[in-house]
Amino acid sequence: MADGLKEMLDRMELDLIALKHEYDLFFNGKRRAEPMKERKELETKLLVGSRRAIVGNADQLRFNNISGRYWAYANLWTRTMRDLEEGRIHRDSRGSVKRESKERREPVDPENIGRTAEALLDARRSCGLAGDPSDIPSLRETLYARALEISASAGGKKVEFLVSIEGGKPKVKAVLS
Repeated sequence: MADGLKEMLDRMELDLIALKHEYDLFFNGKRRAEPMKERKELETKLLVGSRRAIVGNADQLRFNNISGRYWAYANLWTRTMRDLEEGRIHRDSRGSVKRESKERREPVDPENIGRTAEALLDARRSCGLAGDPSDIPSLRETLYARALEISASAGGKKVEFLVSIEGGKPKVKAVLS
C-alpha cells in the first residue's frame, strides 16, 4: 500500500513538473494552446488524493507540498492569462508574453484633453446648451478617466478625443492611435 502511495506521489510530482514545462512553452510562444487538459487531469488527481487518508507524516507532508506548489502555479497561470486577456501584458513578435515596462504611459495627451474640453464647451454653447468655463476642470477629469478606461481595454493604445455636433447635440468621440 505504501509503495502505491509513493508511486502516486512520484507521478504527481512528475506531472506537475511536466505541466509547468508546458505552461512555460505556452507563455514563451512555443505552444499554441494553454495546456488545460493536462492541468485538469493533475487537478483531479490532487483532489482525489486529498480525500485519501495518508498515514505517514512524511508522505502527508510531501503530498501537501506538491498540492501547494500546484495551487501556487495555478494561481499564477490564471492571473497571467487574465492579464493577457485584459491587455496588461502582451505577446512580443516572437510570441513570448511580456509585461509592460514599469513606466506608465499616458493614455492621452494633456493638450488633447484641454482642446477637447474647450471644444465641447463651445459646441454646447452653439447648440444652445449651458456651458460655463468653470466646467472645464471637471470635463478634463472626466475625459482623462474615460481615456484611462479606453486605453486599458485597447491594450494601452493612445486615445484622442474629437468633438462633433450630431442631431443638434455635441458628441465626443474617442479615436485610438
